Amino acid sequence: MSAIRSLWPRKKPAVREDSHVFTDHVRLLVEGGPLDGEALAPLWTALRSALRNELRRRGLWESPPAYAGIYGWDSWEASGETRRGALEELLFECYSYIFVSRLRGLEAQLKVKPNIDGLVFLNIRHFLHERQKEHDPLGSQVFEVLRSAVRMAIAEGTLHVLEGDEGVRNDTLLSFSPGARSPAASREEIAALVPSWNDDLLPDLVTLRGQRQEEVVRRLRDRLLDLRREGPGVFRFKDLVDPLKADVRKRWAAILDQSQGEAAPQGGGEEERSRVRVVSPDQRVEERQLFRWLVDCVLTGLRRLDTSEKTREYLTALWQLVRLQASQGEGLEAPDARLGELLEGGDEERPSLRRVAEQLRIPRERLPGLYETLGSLLEGCRAASMGRAPVKAF
Repeated sequence: MSAIRSLWPRKKPAVREDSHVFTDHVRLLVEGGPLDGEALAPLWTALRSALRNELRRRGLWESPPAYAGIYGWDSWEASGETRRGALEELLFECYSYIFVSRLRGLEAQLKVKPNIDGLVFLNIRHFLHERQKEHDPLGSQVFEVLRSAVRMAIAEGTLHVLEGDEGVRNDTLLSFSPGARSPAASREEIAALVPSWNDDLLPDLVTLRGQRQEEVVRRLRDRLLDLRREGPGVFRFKDLVDPLKADVRKRWAAILDQSQGEAAPQGGGEEERSRVRVVSPDQRVEERQLFRWLVDCVLTGLRRLDTSEKTREYLTALWQLVRLQASQGEGLEAPDARLGELLEGGDEERPSLRRVAEQLRIPRERLPGLYETLGSLLEGCRAASMGRAPVKAF
């Protein structure tokens, strides 16, 4: 799959030639100018607009803000008289990502370029890519695997790009015939066909990595032929990936027993809703940062673990389940604390071993040992986070 990916260069974000709001702000920061409301107003307006556009481009605007790591809100738009909503919270974190953590790099570019707005737009894209990959691992994984399958079909001459980004993005228009002129299939047509693919693809679509993931890519490439046989000869990639992601999220939500949560629209549109839990607002930034660090630390430990590939696959799938439930849980308990509760079995909302075994296709008798291994990895990561001991492979 890496070989296929290398054939497709990333498309640079379009930037207006007269755009200089971000450049002016970097120059202001470098020169130590006053950061008053008047000076910041154009910056906030431009950054908010760029974030909103990128959320729409990624199909995240109609999804819960939790998919980008913003918890406590059920939509991006602020409601009622509240001025600060999910988008504003994301705005502040994006500002820190670009104009605080990466200011030195921007300053260096400013010395050799008169306009660096294009670089800032690229950083916005990277910011949301990282957030979605971290907080919407299901959607991110489905997107990457399906895009690889589509690219494989294009390289083989089965599919053709009619319009849009040839690297395959949401707006890419695809067809099984290079000369097709028929209108694109409706979202409803494709949504009626795609979810059934997951009967065979899950849980491999979500859990497999490396060479094993290439097997899933090939299986998904074969399923694309269903579209040619059953009618939709022209379609947009977004209309293909959205229902597939929505169905994967729905099936994983069933494992997490989330049917009592609040309804929130998925990327497929207002008519396609699944149930997700909305966590308590005002989670501290420190809690979210620790949660992210622990998740990455355990994943690193899993890669280094001296065990069979099959056991590693089981552990990765189970950790995916635990991290999702911890991040989407109810109540005031911080998500990093819920990780331990879920692994130890102290959380009454932890799915039954029978349910987990059925949905993840893991032998039920192996689950206690897998939970114990993950608990040991998490304990080592917690110790490392407090500086008491180095992280090591168990």
